[in-house]
Amino acid sequence: MQGLSRRTFHRLLGAGACATACSGGGRTLALYNWGDYLAPEVIERFTAATGFRVTQDYYLAEAELVAKLASGAAYDVVFPIDYVLERLRKQALVIPLGRDKLPGLANLDPQFGPWLGPDNQIYAVPYLWGTTGIGYDSDHVEAPTSWKALSDPRYAGKISVIDSKGDVFDQALLAAGMDINTTDKPALRERVFPLLQAQKPLLRAYDSNPARALVSGETWIAQIDSGDLFRAQKQRPSLRYAIPDEGAVLWVDYLAIPATAPLSAVAARFIDFLLDPEIAALNANALRFATPNLAAITRGLVADAADPALYPSAETRKRLFVSENWFGQTEAVVDELWLELRRA
Repeated sequence: MQGLSRRTFHRLLGAGACATACSGGGRTLALYNWGDYLAPEVIERFTAATGFRVTQDYYLAEAELVAKLASGAAYDVVFPIDYVLERLRKQALVIPLGRDKLPGLANLDPQFGPWLGPDNQIYAVPYLWGTTGIGYDSDHVEAPTSWKALSDPRYAGKISVIDSKGDVFDQALLAAGMDINTTDKPALRERVFPLLQAQKPLLRAYDSNPARALVSGETWIAQIDSGDLFRAQKQRPSLRYAIPDEGAVLWVDYLAIPATAPLSAVAARFIDFLLDPEIAALNANALRFATPNLAAITRGLVADAADPALYPSAETRKRLFVSENWFGQTEAVVDELWLELRRA
């Protein structure tokens, strides 16, 4: 059950568990990634094709990634979520990627193109995308239609939300019928925070691996990333995934090269390798997240391409929102409220 969440550290020691400590020098590419978020076969194929080993360190939250890069950690490729990219660029923690080194960009769906800075240079390439909705055990829970289901007293002690400031506030904002990118500070204090205070006693946990608890039966209903739920279904077939009527967050994880990368040229080769349709399909099929690689989909390589839960319809997409994670105007307020919530 360890490997069910992109937000969970890989807990097995050995190859791939200690990039910075165990890299061994010049022919090892060091990645800083979400946990369990790269198909092992992809790593094996890259090593076979190039002769470079790949090792990984893992992070649980975006703040860890930013802090590690700011400290000068020598990673070659990182996997930032969309709303962190501008922060990384402004702090000069990632470098531009040359288009000439990435011919695989032609395989991307135009709606998921590379991330461009104001200088029109590419700073990151989309890797996988998904939504954050509600996972539930259909043997115990009625199909939820609202985020308010995560505060339903009928499921007290069997509810979890993701142990992340952004995700916790997102689900409360949506339950309150508000914009997840609101800059209304009084509303955050007066409308959203009371919902979180009322929800907390009903929770089993703020959980970094909601899939594991759903599989074990410790949790019946949880906020969860789409692919984590679909992988968990293999172990507990009664699990289901729902995007509530109020909508959900659509996120994109990217590939970028840190300014401190020792092997930036090899890192670019690795990123382009991941843009190959067959490799992109291997990742998507193993991890059960959506791929932005249109060539992989049109060639019929992606097993779940017709599943609307993974690749939402145009109608559902109208209810999906991209989070800015309050970078700027309301960041300090959300940080303060999050600390107060966790201390209570």
